[in-house]
Amino acid sequence: MQLPLLERATEHGELFALTPASACAAPSRTALTPDRTPGPGEQYRFHLDMSQCIGCKCCVVACNEQNGNPEHIQWRRVGEVEGGTYPDTLRLYLSMGCNHCVEPTCMSGCPVNAYTKDSLTGIVLHNAERCIGCQYCTWNCSYGVPQYNPERGVVGKCDMCYGRLTDGREPACVAACPEEAIRIEIVNVAEWRKEYGEQANAPGLPSADDSISTTRVTLRHDTPANTGRVDTAQVHLEHPHWPLVWMTVLTQMAVGAITSMAASQAIARTSVARVPAVGVVLIAMCALGASTLHLGRPIYAFRALSMWRRSWLSREVLFFSLFAGAASGYAGLLWLGSTWSAASGLIAAFTGAVAVYASARLYKVAARPAWNNAHTFFEFFGSAAFTGTLLAACFMGGTRMALLLAACGAGVLLLAQQAGKVAWLLRSPVFELRAAGELLFYPLFPLLAMRLGCVLAVVLALVFARDAAWTPAVCLVVAAGAEILGRYLFFVSVVPKNMAAPYLRQERAA
Repeated sequence: MQLPLLERATEHGELFALTPASACAAPSRTALTPDRTPGPGEQYRFHLDMSQCIGCKCCVVACNEQNGNPEHIQWRRVGEVEGGTYPDTLRLYLSMGCNHCVEPTCMSGCPVNAYTKDSLTGIVLHNAERCIGCQYCTWNCSYGVPQYNPERGVVGKCDMCYGRLTDGREPACVAACPEEAIRIEIVNVAEWRKEYGEQANAPGLPSADDSISTTRVTLRHDTPANTGRVDTAQVHLEHPHWPLVWMTVLTQMAVGAITSMAASQAIARTSVARVPAVGVVLIAMCALGASTLHLGRPIYAFRALSMWRRSWLSREVLFFSLFAGAASGYAGLLWLGSTWSAASGLIAAFTGAVAVYASARLYKVAARPAWNNAHTFFEFFGSAAFTGTLLAACFMGGTRMALLLAACGAGVLLLAQQAGKVAWLLRSPVFELRAAGELLFYPLFPLLAMRLGCVLAVVLALVFARDAAWTPAVCLVVAAGAEILGRYLFFVSVVPKNMAAPYLRQERAA
């Protein structure tokens, strides 16, 4: 009869063999987290060993439990990549939280300074009390780390379990991993800037160049050269952001109309009616007010002005506010019949052009390749010229024909730009660009065709029926509808950079 383990060990004097190390009970803490705090020029970072990760998602569950997140909001996610040639194939897993980048794009774009990089640990922290829920950081991050919680109206993200780490405990994901695939290390930032390209990049991850991710990834020694993401068939439409659709289209229409009116008054010496100018200002005001509906916490919208030196979102708010004030002044001087009205109109037009530029620049982010190009600027300014000149033509009798011809030219250019953009996207070797083109050319093609058809109908009406009394008003309605549809396509067709997702979507997984 065998004796119990403890009795046998005692009998043979081998009790020392039952130490925690020999019993393999749990890994030592020093192996999972550093035994010191970062020094000058250093910071904490994650280390993922892909040769150890088995895709069990214990880290995901532990993170959600630690932070009280609902199931659909995951600050740590596990993606899948595969490679090789049948029958010698290999599937690997990526467990990623926040990369606590050296140059975090979430922080640089935040209009309310809700992000800070801790001076002692290098951890990128998010202040939910400061956040207004604009979601701009979710567009800026190439890894999709910040995630919006609609129930709270704010964004949240991984903070490396800052409280646990400073108390000498492992982050929840590190402690929960049964394979010790996730660890915390200390990295010298200056040295990492020189070598991150070899250790921060991995199949299924966006390039670390966007923000200099500090996460170190260890690949399996036998990782096939053709290893890549398995979720390329999971491309889906993004959120339409309807308040932003209306805001961008209507503010650009107002800028185009004010510019056309001011130019007609200054160059052609054409008088401008008082009521139309006031109406244009009201359109701009309503559009700016509607944009706050996009925020998770619209009551704090005023905070968006605080970071105008750094954030393009703050600059957009600032310059559209200045445009609204300048346009109001222009309308007031017109109402009074002042000789200074023409000069004030040109000032309003200038501030409006700067505001449209800031609005377009807001969307030029590396994490959204389909936005990060000259097409965005062309679409925004083209929309202002197309709809704004039509709106002005409804009230400017003296320069009516010139404005209609300008609108016709803008429509032709928009048609050419849209066709060229779709062709460029479809031919692109970049996955996100090609996928955006496929969304436009396949599931969204009826809407794209409708948008282009409306623009073409306006152009034809301006060519063959520009003398008719109904032409400006009818063309304006059709053109505005076309631009609203086009802006909807702009938002939903963008394919963001992100880490590879699981083979099965979460809602479809068994």
